[in-house]
Amino acid sequence: MRGDAHVRFGGRVGETDQAERLEPRLGSTLPMKHRRDQKGQVLVMSALVMAFLFLPLSIFVIDTALAESAYAQLGETLQASAEDGASTIDEAAYRNSNGKTVALDPVQAKATADRSMGVSGMPGLGSWTVDVRGSRVTVSGNVTVQLLVIGKATLSESRSATYAYGQ
Repeated sequence: MRGDAHVRFGGRVGETDQAERLEPRLGSTLPMKHRRDQKGQVLVMSALVMAFLFLPLSIFVIDTALAESAYAQLGETLQASAEDGASTIDEAAYRNSNGKTVALDPVQAKATADRSMGVSGMPGLGSWTVDVRGSRVTVSGNVTVQLLVIGKATLSESRSATYAYGQ
């Protein structure tokens, strides 16, 4: 072999120029010759895909997670307040019957559930209502969540608890 000869792709001496000029065929192992203006196109396409697909998708995922976590926290707060309200008994009726009559005190149940919602400290908690019917205490509430792009979302939920003694 001479020092100035180049061999590529297992070809023979002197075939370098011819191999680079060949057009690649489907299934060919010859490299495609790139034009100078095509270099870096994959980088540009990747940047565009990330900017227009993954960024909005990640913002959507974050906003969904914010709303879902606020909804879960609202449900837990409402349930705890309803159970607090349903745990109050009419003490006067209990004492007058020597412990034989145990009933829910509706006024005390509403005040206890209302106080429980007030001290919950839940961020974004707006208004709430407490309804006592028979032995069931129902607490309904609204929470406002600040989202990244869309703005604000208001979520509403209602939870109930029933007074039960000796069961």
